[in-house]
Formats: sequence, C-alpha cells, structure tokens
Amino acid sequence: MKEKKSYDLEISIDDEMIKEEMMGVVERAAIATGLYISHIGGYSRVKYPNSVHWHFKRHKKEPSLIDATFWKEKEGAKFWLIVRNNEPQWLHDTAPLLQRALKNELVEP
Repeated sequence: MKEKKSYDLEISIDDEMIKEEMMGVVERAAIATGLYISHIGGYSRVKYPNSVHWHFKRHKKEPSLIDATFWKEKEGAKFWLIVRNNEPQWLHDTAPLLQRALKNELVEP
C-alpha cells in the first residue's frame, strides 16, 4: 500500500458559513497562532470548484507551509488543513495549534 504524502486536520463548520465570514476567521486564527498568510487562492478548480485556499508560514521566505481549504457545496461547507508528512517538525507541532485557534474563532459570538 502506498504511503500518503499528507494528512488532513478537519475543522467542523456551520453549513451556512460564507466565504467572507471564513476569511475573517482564518485571518484571526493565523494572527493568534503567530502565522503569516502567504497565499490566498483556489484549490483544485475541478475537484473543489469555488473553494478558497490559504498557505500559512512563519516567515515570508520560508519554504514550509500549512495549507487550508474552505469549500462550500450543496451538501454544506467543509474546512480542513493539509499537512505534508515531509515538512519540518515545527510545522507538525504548529498545525494542531492553528486547528485549535480556528475552532476557537468559530465558537466566538
């Protein structure tokens, strides 16, 4: 069996979540975790049409990153982080902190 190159950290979100609201949630969670958002774009236009995709880094010129994707579809909304297995240890340690910060932002009134 082929080993996966990455793993996902899922974050439960309300099916009514909209892109504009999610943008603020992600920005605040990045700040709370001490991360820099180096990219905002789309992710796999065929598989996840109209998705929003972020890259998180500690510093602008750093090659390592955490990916995040928000995808709104007919069945509801999904949000997850993607961490590649070959990334440095700091990133594997930081991804759960970002996941927690995102969850905290999502429960704030």
